[in-house]
Amino acid sequence: MEVTLTNDQEILCFADIPTEEVNWLWYPYIPYGKITILQGDPGCGKTMVALSLAAMLSTGAALPFSPQANDPITILYQTSEDGIADTIKPRLERAQADCTRIKIIDESKTPLRFDDARLEAAVRQENARLLILDPLSAYIGESVSMNQANEVRSAFRSLYAMAQRTGCAVLIVAHMNKMNGTSALYRTSGSIDVAGAVRSILTVTKYRKSPTQRVLVPVKSNLAPAGNGLLLEVTDHVEWLDQLEEADADQLLNGNQGPAVPTKQQQAEQGLLQLLQNGPVSHKDIILHFSRQGISKRTVELAKSNLPIKSIRIKDGWLWQLEEQP
Repeated sequence: MEVTLTNDQEILCFADIPTEEVNWLWYPYIPYGKITILQGDPGCGKTMVALSLAAMLSTGAALPFSPQANDPITILYQTSEDGIADTIKPRLERAQADCTRIKIIDESKTPLRFDDARLEAAVRQENARLLILDPLSAYIGESVSMNQANEVRSAFRSLYAMAQRTGCAVLIVAHMNKMNGTSALYRTSGSIDVAGAVRSILTVTKYRKSPTQRVLVPVKSNLAPAGNGLLLEVTDHVEWLDQLEEADADQLLNGNQGPAVPTKQQQAEQGLLQLLQNGPVSHKDIILHFSRQGISKRTVELAKSNLPIKSIRIKDGWLWQLEEQP
């Protein structure tokens, strides 16, 4: 039977299609108009990482190890695992987010799914440039089996089309499976088609022997050369520490790691002992000294609480001084 294409089924010629560049929210980790997965084992801090990025983007602060600041953007943050008022908002406040730029669709009556029209409506209404869905298993849809390739592809298709139409970056937080010892790409939960449906996968994993150190490492990067692994520290907030130029996802996930790097708090503790060994120093000068090393005021004050340091009130502020040891 002969088939004839109608006008709305035209064949396109690649020569007539304008070439477009990929736009980036955070090069080379999170592209605009595409879907990125941020994955990790339970308790590794992946939600904290997502909130840290959202906080920086809401204020226009430079993203970790990026050369310049950006204009503040609006973020939609959807979560089904953590309390909004008692967990998510306090974490955003500790990360110094501009909470007026972080919005959430009310799911109290009807849960959201990938194909929910409310997602695109909210993105357009709020001019949101980043949509975060946390976690994948809650938003892909109850009827979708994550181990069935055809169902996974179909579920992602509508979300991907929405991202393309709006230019909004989509970041999905996901748990990893328990297949230790395998390729990092196969640690993504569900069918391998979950990994195939997205353009970028970032993994948060425990790093070395420190209980609070993590590394964010690219597992998949279809649109740019894979970026460096990023060393960070997760306590009640996130501190971005360093770039790991030779970080390998498979080695990191399978435990092939070297000696621990001092955390920011450990660096602050060592630095305070050295700084105060010759006598008291003003609190203002101490904070300025550590800020030049990329160590926050909060981290310095936490370090002080672990050391024999006392505060002395003076006319125009405070001095810190080592206590005399018996």
